[in-house]
Amino acid sequence: MNLLKPRPLRRGDTIGLVGISGAMHEAETRFEQMLAVIEALGYKVIVADSCREEYGYLSGRDASRARGLNQMFRDDRVDAVVCMRGGYGVTRMLDQVDFDAIRANPKILLGYSDITALHTAIHQKVGLVTFHGPMPDRAWMEFDDFSRESMLRALTSTEPLGLLENPPGMTPRCVVPGRCEGLLVGGNLSLIAAACGTPYALDPTDKVLLLEDVGEYVYRLDSMLTQLRHAGMFERCAGVVLGGFTNCTEEYERYALHLEDVIQDVIVPAGKPVLANMSIGHTPSKITVPLGVRCAVDAEAGTLVMTEAALRDGKF
Repeated sequence: MNLLKPRPLRRGDTIGLVGISGAMHEAETRFEQMLAVIEALGYKVIVADSCREEYGYLSGRDASRARGLNQMFRDDRVDAVVCMRGGYGVTRMLDQVDFDAIRANPKILLGYSDITALHTAIHQKVGLVTFHGPMPDRAWMEFDDFSRESMLRALTSTEPLGLLENPPGMTPRCVVPGRCEGLLVGGNLSLIAAACGTPYALDPTDKVLLLEDVGEYVYRLDSMLTQLRHAGMFERCAGVVLGGFTNCTEEYERYALHLEDVIQDVIVPAGKPVLANMSIGHTPSKITVPLGVRCAVDAEAGTLVMTEAALRDGKF
């Protein structure tokens, strides 16, 4: 795959803010506060119409959300595309995304959670490096220093990010020892599972598969991980990195399997290196990671190292 790399984000650049997932469902004052935070970081902002729309739990109808995304990639004034928030809805509009426009205008795309569906589709259809990291609704307004510095470094550095270190107090854990290298791909488990059997399904062959999730009962995680196993993902990937599985509990403690049991039953038999407990995804402090560039994992040493630059110098 010939990877496309966006140029770095600089102070004074313009962010295109898109609502492609869940509705904000907040007072206008909070929306204005969010815009003020973006501007305080040194960026101008253009807001897609769907950011202020509501269609039930969605930030506008599918056509509106896709139109806003497409416009931001086509607009020469926009330097980076940032997703307002996650929730649900990206899968509904994937067939309306203009992947040719994204290919012709390779810009930073930042988001996580439900945005995994778009990361995966872009990786498969365009080969553009994208960024799995915090979004402005709530996260940017509640930044800790670790998360802010990780995001800004990831979006501005034209050098490989190197060792991705967890925040203090969170230690990576080796599940299956071993070393591997490959492009880092993946994101939210439920979205990776939902794409199986569709034109947007992730091909993890010889790649490092990142998985994380939030608010799912363990039996649901079991089901989704088993779906990935039946799809051959753990056999084909080079290794697995597990991020946060926050608020993922047993539905009935008396009859419970724990997440560690499921990992041992479903992922470990493939024999690939597995590194767990990385502060990626739905964790209080978040590492922003580029998707689609090479990394190296040493599970026993507890290290995830980005060995390839995610951004290029120069203008579009």
